[in-house]
Amino acid sequence: MKRLMLCALVIAGLCIPVMAADAPTPEQKALTEKPMTMDKTGQAKRQVIFNHSSHAQTDCAVCHHKAVEGNIYVGCAVPGCHDNFDKKDKSEHSYYQMAHNKKSEKSCMGCHQKAAADNPALKEMFKGCNPCHPKK
Repeated sequence: MKRLMLCALVIAGLCIPVMAADAPTPEQKALTEKPMTMDKTGQAKRQVIFNHSSHAQTDCAVCHHKAVEGNIYVGCAVPGCHDNFDKKDKSEHSYYQMAHNKKSEKSCMGCHQKAAADNPALKEMFKGCNPCHPKK
């Protein structure tokens, strides 16, 4: 029994640094405390107001990539990521596809479709453009 407890403590001790490594930095936490405007396309009308608190139950890694240097998550439109703002672009660098690709569960629309598949209330809530792109 003592051996089992010792093994459990060792395993738990090894997991703590891994869990701590994925904790948001104070700077990241500050960025997620208030809604942010996703306005990289230059379209003043119908910008998306993204609220991180609505997605608090979702692991950050579902949407965000980690930076090459350090263990931090990066924003959507950082150089080399989703930094092509041409709506017609279909590449992995497309800012538009990052949000609208229905075939990818990592996109906003793909994730929302998956979540709404068995939930009629969510399905209705996510219908059309207006829920994410409200008219001003």
